[in-house]
Formats: sequence, C-alpha cells, structure tokens
Amino acid sequence: MRGNYLKFSFRSLAKHRMHAGINLVGLAIGMAGAIVIFQLVKYHLSVDRYHRNADRTYRVVVDLHLADGSVEQERGSAYVLHETLKKDFTYVENAAYVAHKEMTIRVDHRGASRKFLEKDHAVFTNADYFQIFDYKWITGNSSVLNAPGQAVVTERYARKYFGSDDALGKVIRVNNRENVVIAGIVADYPEQTDFKQDIFVSLPTLKKIIPEYGYEDWGWIDSGRETFITLHAAADKAAFESQMPAFADKYYGRDGKVFHYHLQELADVHFNIAYGGKIKFNTILVLGTVGVLLVLIACFNFINLSTAQAFKRSREVGVRKVLGISQVQVFWLFLQETILLTVLAGAVSVLISWLFAPLLGTWLGLSVAVNPFMDWQLFAFLALLLVFVVLMAGVYPAFVVSSFNPVKAIKGLLKENNRSFFSVRKSLVVTQFSISFVLIAVSTLIILQSEYLKNKDLGMDKDLVLHLNLPETETAKLAALRNELAALPEVTDLSFFRSAPSVQVSGGGTIKFENRDWEKFVARSRAADDHFVKTYGLKLVAGRAPMHSDTLNELLINHKLVKALGLKSPEDALNRRLHVGDAGKTGTIVGVLSDFNNGDLYTGIEPTIVFADQKRYRSGGVKLSRLNAQTINRIAAAWQKQFPENVFEYSFYDEEIAKFYQREELATRLTTTFALLSVCLSCLGLFGLAIFAIEQRTKEIGVRKVLGASVAGITAMLSMDFLKLVLVAIVMASPVAWYLMDKWLQDFAYRIDIHWGIFALAAFLAAGIALLTVGFQSVKAALTDPVKSLRSE
Repeated sequence: MRGNYLKFSFRSLAKHRMHAGINLVGLAIGMAGAIVIFQLVKYHLSVDRYHRNADRTYRVVVDLHLADGSVEQERGSAYVLHETLKKDFTYVENAAYVAHKEMTIRVDHRGASRKFLEKDHAVFTNADYFQIFDYKWITGNSSVLNAPGQAVVTERYARKYFGSDDALGKVIRVNNRENVVIAGIVADYPEQTDFKQDIFVSLPTLKKIIPEYGYEDWGWIDSGRETFITLHAAADKAAFESQMPAFADKYYGRDGKVFHYHLQELADVHFNIAYGGKIKFNTILVLGTVGVLLVLIACFNFINLSTAQAFKRSREVGVRKVLGISQVQVFWLFLQETILLTVLAGAVSVLISWLFAPLLGTWLGLSVAVNPFMDWQLFAFLALLLVFVVLMAGVYPAFVVSSFNPVKAIKGLLKENNRSFFSVRKSLVVTQFSISFVLIAVSTLIILQSEYLKNKDLGMDKDLVLHLNLPETETAKLAALRNELAALPEVTDLSFFRSAPSVQVSGGGTIKFENRDWEKFVARSRAADDHFVKTYGLKLVAGRAPMHSDTLNELLINHKLVKALGLKSPEDALNRRLHVGDAGKTGTIVGVLSDFNNGDLYTGIEPTIVFADQKRYRSGGVKLSRLNAQTINRIAAAWQKQFPENVFEYSFYDEEIAKFYQREELATRLTTTFALLSVCLSCLGLFGLAIFAIEQRTKEIGVRKVLGASVAGITAMLSMDFLKLVLVAIVMASPVAWYLMDKWLQDFAYRIDIHWGIFALAAFLAAGIALLTVGFQSVKAALTDPVKSLRSE
C-alpha cells in the first residue's frame, strides 16, 4: 500500500510538473534563506559561550554620572582596579587586566631580522586571563605571565614568527625597548570569540615599556584597558554590585558618586553596542524573524497553489472515494505528496545555502559554513524545518482535498468561491506582499541613511589625507620628519596629533573657565599641533590658529563649547583663560572652530578643546594635493629614515571614516538580500496563481476576444484582480514599515526624515514587480487564438 502511495505521489508530481516545480523552487529558496539565517544567528549566540566559566565571568564597566545629568558608559578601567577587586572582595576568584596596545615585534631568527606591526592581536595581561578564558595549552602554563619579560603566543603566531621551528624559549623584541621570551604556546582560538588575541605579553612588562602610564591613578580610564573577573558563583553578582557604591566612595572620595561600577555579563559583551559590542541583540531577533517570514511566504505559496490545484483534481479524488478510499486515506495520500516535495526542496535548499554561504561570509567577515552532516545543530534545525513546512504547508491543502464530496467531485459541481475578496488564498497573498513591502521599505531607508552618513558634511576635509603612525614623539625626530615630508611636491601640509577629527575620542574631563567654578559638563580633549586646522580644513569662526608649542599654551575651542559656557558670541571667548582638567594645565583661548564631529554620527557634537601636547601624539596626517604611484613610496622612505626600527603603516582618512558605518553596510546587504528573496518568493507564488486563474478563465477570455475585447483590455482585467491584493498589502503594511524605520533611526544623532517618497518607491517596486509577473501571463493569454481557447473547453 505504501509503495502504491509513493508511486502515486511521483506520478502526480510529474503530471503537474509546472505547479510542482514552482512549489519546489519556492520552498527551496525559503528554506535556504532560513538555513543561512540560522547559521548567522547561531554564530552570534555562540560567541564566547564555550568558556567553562562563561556564566560567572564578567567585564567590570563603569557609568560616569556627570553633574549635568548625562551618563557616559565606559568599558575601560584603571590599572589598579583588578588588583584591588581581588584584594577587597572574597567574591572574586580571578581578575585579569587586559591592555590592548599596538606593538612592534622584531624577530631575529636564522640570521634574518623581521619586524611586525601588531595592532589588533596583541595585549598585555596577567596569569588570571587564562584562568578566566579557556585555552588549550600546547606548552607552558599561565604563571609565566606574572613575571616581566615573558610572553605567550598562539600556534599560528608561533608559525608566523618562527616557521616550523619550536618557538618556545625564543626571544622577540617589543617596541624596541624590551626583549621578551616566548614562555608558552596555546592552541588557536575558535571562530566564535571576540577575543582574537594571538600574543600575550606579561603585565609587569607593560611598566617597563610604558613607565609613564598612570598605574596608581584611579581616574586613568581608557577604553583599550579592560578588567575581567570571575566570581566564585554567579549568585554572588547581586551582592558584589551592592557594594560597588561604597567601593567607589572609598577610592574616589567625594567623586565616588560619579563612578557607578557594575558587572557586564560575558554573554552581553558581544551585543552591547554602548560598551563596544559587535552587533545588537535586536538585530539577531530581526534576522530570526526574517528567517521565519521567508519560510512562511514559501508555505503560503504552497498552500495557495495546492488548494488551487485541488479543484482541478476533484474528479480524481471523487473516483478514489467511490472506489473505497476513506477521507483519512485521501488526506495521507496528499500529505505524502507534500512530504516528498518538501524533502526534495530541503535537499535543494542545502545546496543553495552551501553555495551562497561563502559569499555571505565574505560580506560579513566571518566563516559561515553549511554542512548539516558535520553540524548536529544545523542537522536538527533542518529536520525541524522540514517538519514545520510539512505541517504548515501540507495539512490544510490535504484537508481541503480529502473533504470533497465524491458525487459533486465526479459531476464537476465543485467550484471555488472566487468572488470572496477575503478568502484564505487572497489573505495569504496580501500577507506575503505585506512582508515584502515592509522589507523593501526598510531596505530603502537603510540604503538612504547609509548614503547620508557617508556624504554628510563633517565640518572638515577628509579627502586625500594620509594617516601615519608615530612610534615616538621625540622633538628632533618629529621636526626632521616634518621637513622631509614638507619637501615632497605632493604634500601641502602635515599635522601631528592624538587622533584625527571624527575619529572617536574618549579623552576629556571637566574644565574651569576664567575664575568660575568647575563646569558641570565634560569637554572632549584633542591633542594636536598648530597645523591641525589647516591640514583638515577646519573652519575658524573667530580668532586664529595657535602658535607652535610642544605643550598646552594656546588652545582652540569649538562653537558648541562657546554655547555650553553661556557666552553670547565666539568673540567673547577669545583671550580668556581655560583650565583643562585632564591635562592639568591652563591655556589661553585664541580661536573658535566651527563644530565638527568628534566621532561617528551616532552621537552628536560635543564641547571640544584642541591644544598642543606632544607627548600625546600618536599619528600624523599628511594632506596631499595629488596621489600617484610614487607618493606612498616617498612618504614611506622619509618615515623609515626617522623610525628605522619600526614598521611603516598608513591608511586613508576617508576609508577610516567609512569603517564607522560597517554596521549600516551590513544591515544594507542583509535587508536588501532578504527583501529580494521575499519578493522573489511572493512573485513566484503570484506567477503560479496567475497561471491557474488564467487556465480557469480560458473560455471567458476566448468569448471576450470574439466579442471585440482588446489585448490591453483583457490584460488589464486579468492583472487587476492581483494588483488589488498588492495595493491592499501596501496600505496595510505601511504603518508597520513606518514604525520599524522610526525605531531603527533612533540610534543616530543625524538621520534622514521618513519621507513619503520612500513608501512611494517601495510601493512602486512591489506593485511593479507583481504587475510584471502577472502581466506576462496575462498578455500571453490575451494573445491566444480565441478559436483554440473555445475549442479547448
């Protein structure tokens, strides 16, 4: 019996191959989208969850509650914090300080000397780091990091530095200051981690390389210096945090009320954007929702086409019932057909997602693999997905078919109620296009917002500016480098500074203006020389640029600070004295700058001070008049002449700014991709329904043509029924699209308006694509010879 049922299913699919093919492709595309989204969601939810103590591991973060009522969230911490927490609290089992620091590594091996600039993969840390985070030790152990001059590297960095030779015991030189011994090797970290460090230099070595660092200063907080702890039990968290106010009062005195320490769970580190997370958790929820919607659209297509096809097969069902097959047997017969088609679609979906995953991985900068036979979680998801699709797409059509009255079915008296506007089928079509319209509208907004961010006037010139790293700030070397570069014909100006305009600044503090008390707000500090204004095309609205100095003497403020100080005009600030808290010095205001952004456009413009402080300079900005093949080589030669022991590296300023908005680029790619998928699926279903509707009205079309109806008139008549459904979907979905767009834009200090044109464009695209899909079949039907149409009936 089962063999006969299976044989029937294959014959039925082959006989109705057009509709079977549409269903197969639709289900395969929908499931492929769901599989890829599942892999993305699974990756992000698994980041750093593999650590043995993940449930009781935390990053110690601090919220700075300022006198003006604002709150600054800071993931960094003072050096002294990790030692003090372990000493003061019995709750704390391990405490690790992680100082992210750019390092120049020199390796002398086999008679050759090589240098490497490690920007993102090197840290200073202590032994507790390896008690908190899980690494497999190849040789050595974590205790080596308690002594100066020691380091641990991953296997891939051991190969990078020493090839196939054993790296243990080998010496590397860090920042041309200290020789460090490789005292341990650990296995490479897995893909699912945000802690992608490969070289760990012992924390005591940091004091030798950077002796001027504020090791005992509780106020020396830097985002690149983090503290991680494990508690003896996760339940200790509440008790620990309840003691933090008293802890802050103890070490900060009267400023204790400003520093609100709390623990950030390790699981939150990846998702919390305020503390430097990689992706919002809401984005994961949205991705998961989109995956479900893609599958639902594919299922709706299946239901629509299957129920439409059922009325063509009513005589077949009637005959089977008359011959003794029960309603339950008919139900399982047609459900088996759905199961067979779903399994085939599942196999195709795995192939599609396997082909598409590498491209998506390249877009996202991570490995997205699809192999259900090597990934039990994906295999389980695929199995559940197949069951879901069968139940969602197969049960209702099978029930409809099995409930046919056999007498009416054989006589051909079963007719579908095509006049019911709000039938199940039409409701599903409206739902499909509502989803597609929302995705198209949101995608359009994200694209427009991304373009707005890229092209917004930031208050300075970002074109043809080359950035160089500065390993040292010795006056003679900087002066010599300036002279060398200024002599190049392509160089129009050069500035040395801590960070460029519109590159996020975390430094700053309170200020005192003239004889007033400390201001209640925080002003951002930018250490930069007297060429800063000209190099970046900043606009002076009053006064002049400062004279050359190696330390704070004259300073510039921005227009935002003028307003914050309550001054009537920029001119009122000139020649007034301002004490800069984080620099501990007082200078004279000689100029007021037009406002420019201190960071990305998620945040607004802040009060800002620009002053000279050569010890803080870390970069150089070279303004070019033109760029050719030899320009970089000449700049590199001049730089290498002054810093022969270091690695030359450069970047272009406009590219650095573009990196701020990688999240928007990612959102654009993802929403556009899945919006296109949803439109394709919806139109695929519409295409199948159009074929069925036209087949049902073949005689009517022939009669109308005989009576003189034009091709355009028949096409319009056939298309309008479907176009009405799409227009209803657009009207219903517009409020939802507006709500989602408004929520997304709230993250930006600078954003575009939600203009009616976005909805008009999305509606035009949705309706236009639907009209083309249906119109093609309508024109084909309208051009058919009416004699053939009437004869076929």
